[in-house]
Amino acid sequence: MIEEALEGVDNPTVNVYVDGTDFEGWDLHAAWDDLKLGLRFGRKFNKVAIYGNQHWQEVMSKVGSWFVSGEVRYFEDSLEAISWLRE
Repeated sequence: MIEEALEGVDNPTVNVYVDGTDFEGWDLHAAWDDLKLGLRFGRKFNKVAIYGNQHWQEVMSKVGSWFVSGEVRYFEDSLEAISWLRE
């Protein structure tokens, strides 16, 4: 999906909102796919807002910031996350 959206766009700036409130965890295959995505498109991300409700999600947002050039922040309030993306 991301690859199609960015196709033909010169110097894209991508802001991402992730709703992780129903997210229960990763299996190894999914984690590997996410890592490859970050390595391939990480320089194109401007901001990534992760809305969640688990401490481990906050920790993973910090780990995820190693793979993208933009800012990654964790939020427990969805409206705060969206507001930050719009700044």
